[in-house]
Amino acid sequence: MGLFDSLWRFDGINTVTGSSPFQGRRRGRFRRGPRPLQHPVFRRVLGASVVSHLVRFLDFTIVAWLVVQQTDDSSAVGLLVFFRVIPFLILGPFIGALLDRYSRIGIFRKSQLGMAIVAVGFGVAIAFGYSSLPVIYLYTLFSGVLMVVEIPSRRAYMSSVVGPAALGSAMALDMVSLNSAWFIGSNLGGVVAKLIDPSIAYFGIGAVYLLNFLSLRGLPVMSRPNRGESAGNPFAAIAEGFRFSRANPAIFAGLLVVGVNNFFGYAFESMAPAFARDIYGAGPTQFGLLMSAQGLGALVTAGYVAVRGKRIANPGVLLISASLVQMVGSVGFSFTQTVGVGFVAIALLGLVSMVFGITHTLLILLASPDKFRGRVMGFQVLMMGLFPIGSLALGFTADAIGLGQAVRVFAYIGFALLAIIWVKYPELRKPVG
Repeated sequence: MGLFDSLWRFDGINTVTGSSPFQGRRRGRFRRGPRPLQHPVFRRVLGASVVSHLVRFLDFTIVAWLVVQQTDDSSAVGLLVFFRVIPFLILGPFIGALLDRYSRIGIFRKSQLGMAIVAVGFGVAIAFGYSSLPVIYLYTLFSGVLMVVEIPSRRAYMSSVVGPAALGSAMALDMVSLNSAWFIGSNLGGVVAKLIDPSIAYFGIGAVYLLNFLSLRGLPVMSRPNRGESAGNPFAAIAEGFRFSRANPAIFAGLLVVGVNNFFGYAFESMAPAFARDIYGAGPTQFGLLMSAQGLGALVTAGYVAVRGKRIANPGVLLISASLVQMVGSVGFSFTQTVGVGFVAIALLGLVSMVFGITHTLLILLASPDKFRGRVMGFQVLMMGLFPIGSLALGFTADAIGLGQAVRVFAYIGFALLAIIWVKYPELRKPVG
């Protein structure tokens, strides 16, 4: 099998219909721990996710450090985020259509192979002296394309594995893996940036992704791909998914919140490298520590939800409430002046942002039937794709009026838009499922 064979058994799963042990009675030997961890398929996918997240944050810290060593412009940092996440905006709906037509685990697995190839290619470029900003941005763009393939395919597959009753806990466990890797990978990235040649680091990153690809062999499909007429035409499938989303006020409002918060609410994430350089005067080790702060805070929230294990019946109200608090917290972050205070502020914002991160995915997965789930997640990815647009706009605004003032302006606008959504879409605040 592969890297995570010790976690793997089919355990009677129907690989055609995707029926899960969770849909029947719980087996006696799996009574302990969060419910999704009782499922061998989920454990294997989660293990691959942990590895993927770890090297991704190590990668992003090294790349961000390479950028701030070459330029003093805040907009250059914004461009780094822009190129990493702009594929979400461009490709999201098309990826969603693919998820409703093809094997979700197959798409997830191929994304790992693609990341291995891209990382090794970037390592070769660095080794031959091609590490200018355009080369870094090109690598970042390719990485973003593969991220937009990986994230929704993994989460859609996980939802098929565990079923709706354990979905909140499953998403929280996925976020635990994400934020544990965020904290560890970012700090490790700071050490690697200081001690190891980046070309060697990227050869290692490519090798890890290749092991992930091999470890995911043989997993069951878990759901029937939609081979209907509209699914054969990606534009018709996207239009059908949009009509479904628009007709469901809770889903549509949730997508609006995702878009507003990603555009206006993540200044503390996208501008952390600029704060570290221009305001805090951080070295590479402090830089890595600061980049890990959001992951540490988010880990607290994700760990609580995962261990609590109860279904979140009203994710919409938590979604918009967390987004409003995040805007207020961004204003506080804009006044920080030292690494220590900045670290605490970003960690607290990470705690709140994780409520947002869990609930917007949970809302969409619970409110969408399986035949539309991939396409609705595609629109979710599109809204997430507003993050790089906001980061780029924030970078240029910071160059014009100052870093702290730009963060405050964005937070004020975001808060006002979220308040309008709160009033206009009361369905968002009602229980789902």
